[in-house]
Parts: sequence; structure tokens; C-alpha cells
Amino acid sequence: MQEWLLSELSGKRPLFGSDLPKTEEIVDVLDTFNVLVELPADNFGAYIILMATAPSDVFAVELLQRECHVKQPLRVVPLFEKLADLEAAPAALARLFSVDWYRNQINVKQEVMIGYLDSGKDVGRLSAAWKLYKAHEELIKVAKKFGMKLTMFHGRGGTVGRGGGPTHLVILSQPPETIHGSLRVTVQGEVIEQSFGEEHLCFRTLSAFYSCHT
Repeated sequence: MQEWLLSELSGKRPLFGSDLPKTEEIVDVLDTFNVLVELPADNFGAYIILMATAPSDVFAVELLQRECHVKQPLRVVPLFEKLADLEAAPAALARLFSVDWYRNQINVKQEVMIGYLDSGKDVGRLSAAWKLYKAHEELIKVAKKFGMKLTMFHGRGGTVGRGGGPTHLVILSQPPETIHGSLRVTVQGEVIEQSFGEEHLCFRTLSAFYSCHT
């Protein structure tokens, strides 16, 4: 699959025509990419791949963006969350960075999203926290090996079971060298109001990120 995707990405022929047989699932996927075409690029951030396991997951999204004529392609971010996927993530990232086409495509910048909920369900919060910590370390080692700047994207929730907690402690607990001038975090619906609902809360939250980050 990976070799086929790369051959298509390296070529110029159309992947499919208007007569493509379409199942309901295919229609849903193509409709998603058509929305990317219709709306301004600044309406979107990253295209996150849930349950990513292999470089082919990333290449498939890159190919679909090209085929659907997305003028400003979104950066593609694999999400690793389940325990097995976290353990396999460093090897998957190394295979991704080993591809010349992809390295040229991303201009040495890559985001990787780490999920917290499913890993906790797999092995419990304590074991999951350790596995997540080790995954961070190994992913950074891979990025360094290939000369890439890796931004960690934390898919945390509001509750402890979803990786939540005080902002300053969340940032300070990151493994050494995993924050190189940038990081991303999700803010779940259940904590948006308490973190950003009023002006003073908004500035306090942003100040906590900034002061710990620097």
C-alpha cells in the first residue's frame, strides 16, 4: 500500500474520475475534502488521523488532498493513543521520515498527536502515564535522528482520566527536550468555560501556558 501511494503522489495522473463507483463511506470522505476546497484555508488547522498506525495513513490523506484540489493542503497529524499504537509510534515515525518525498513535503516540520483516554483504558492511568512519557522520549529521538522539528500535540481532556490537570503541572511534567519552542493542546468542552469563560480567566490560562513554556 505504501509503495502504491508514493507512486501516485510522485506522478501526475488523476487518481479517479467522475465515474468512480461510490459507496456511502466514499461519499462521506470525498465530501469532507470538498469542504476543504470550498472554505477559506484559515478556517482549518490540522487534519488529524485517528488511530494512526502506519505511514500509509498519512500518505492517503496527502493524496486525497491533492486529488480533490485542496489549494492549501492541511498539515497531516497522526494520532497515536492506544497502547499498542504508542509503542509502535517511534518505528512508524521513522519509516515516515525515511521517505524522501515526505521530508520534502513537510519542510522538516511534523506534528504528532498523543491521546490520553484510550491508553488509560488499556492499562490504567499510572501505567498509561509512564507509556506516554516513554513514547514522547522515543518520538523526539526519532525526530532528532532525521533532523526534524517535532511538535507534540496533546489530546488531553478536562478530567484526570482523559489526561487533564492544572495547566502548569501538565507542561512542567513533559519529558526533557520535548518542547522546542512549541506545543499544542486540546481544550475540551467541559473545561472551556472555566479556562476561558471570562476575560481574567482567559488571560490567566494563557499566561500559565506562556510562563511554563518559556
